[in-house]
Amino acid sequence: MELFVEIGKVQLNKDGEELCGDNISITRHNGSLMIVTADGLGSGVKANILSTLTVKMAATMLEKGAKIEDVIETMANTLPVCKVRQLAYSTLSILRIAQDGQAYLVEYDNPPAFVGHGSQPVGLTRMKRSIGDKTIREAFFCLRTGDWVVLVSDGVLNAGIGGIWNLGWGWERVNNYLLWLMGTDVGAQEAAEEIARVIQKLYDGRPGDDASIVVVKTRPPRYLTLLVGPPRDPAQDEHVVEQLMSSPGKKVVCGGTTGNMVGRVLNREVVVDLASMTRRIPPIADIEGLDLVTEGVLTLLGVVDRLRADQTKEELEGLRDGASRLACLLLEADYLHFIIGRAINPAHQRQDLPSNLALKQKIVEEIMDHLTAKGKRVTVDYY
Repeated sequence: MELFVEIGKVQLNKDGEELCGDNISITRHNGSLMIVTADGLGSGVKANILSTLTVKMAATMLEKGAKIEDVIETMANTLPVCKVRQLAYSTLSILRIAQDGQAYLVEYDNPPAFVGHGSQPVGLTRMKRSIGDKTIREAFFCLRTGDWVVLVSDGVLNAGIGGIWNLGWGWERVNNYLLWLMGTDVGAQEAAEEIARVIQKLYDGRPGDDASIVVVKTRPPRYLTLLVGPPRDPAQDEHVVEQLMSSPGKKVVCGGTTGNMVGRVLNREVVVDLASMTRRIPPIADIEGLDLVTEGVLTLLGVVDRLRADQTKEELEGLRDGASRLACLLLEADYLHFIIGRAINPAHQRQDLPSNLALKQKIVEEIMDHLTAKGKRVTVDYY
């Protein structure tokens, strides 16, 4: 079964600090994923600079094909050890996940990562290795659907020190909490935010240290195919509709003319839902076998507004207008395929309509750019 890796992250600044002393880098390339986290010694600006340098250096070197030995040696030569506390100026964790689920974990002075499957713990065999005068922990393992990995900085383990728990939340307590939380139907970002809420409570709203959480959760991928506009050549109508209906996952049609074309080809009724109409967004419609049918340009402009405002899927869920429902489906999907028809709608050439209504393709391109920036994998066909 194909695997998709969902990621959520939250960072909390130490109370009174404008900058977080931790840093996180997440990159995807050719189906593989790399996460690098670092915790700079201390807090504030100095710690932020040290952790940023560590993350950028490690991520860039690994992306260019450097070995972990080279990364650690470069760090050792660049970031000296604190003479007073005999601690590294920055910690480091690296998690690399290949497209087939093969994972490689490296930990240097960071808390051990938490690994599980649903509500069950997964024990990792970690091997210690010395590189110069540094000791790292390494683990090789394979992820399958339902597995999860949580990376944290020590500010998470220290939550509650001097308050609820004298020695802080601690690795074992955090692990037990994660086994409960990840055993529920929770997304990666939602899980990271829930962990952060607990940390805030344990710190009584005033974190005594920077705290970073990265949640990695594996699941089957979510697909969505979107048909926007009829093809320029009407002879391709049936081919385009067949491509839409045979695609995996959810299926969406944008445009009144497009919806009528799909209904005609499928010989299915198009039922307009007037209750979904708002002052700015035209109503949606229903066609059997499709997940959503919306109006065209005005609805797409509404989607752009919501993406520009960085509204989340959770904020949009439950809203009935076409733009919110479409934006929610786009944010929910991992793989999105756009089928763009290039037939010209005469209604959009009227002089009393804004000129951008005639630029449907530019609107769709902006939507695709927003989705790509969010880590979605976007493909497109033009007809």
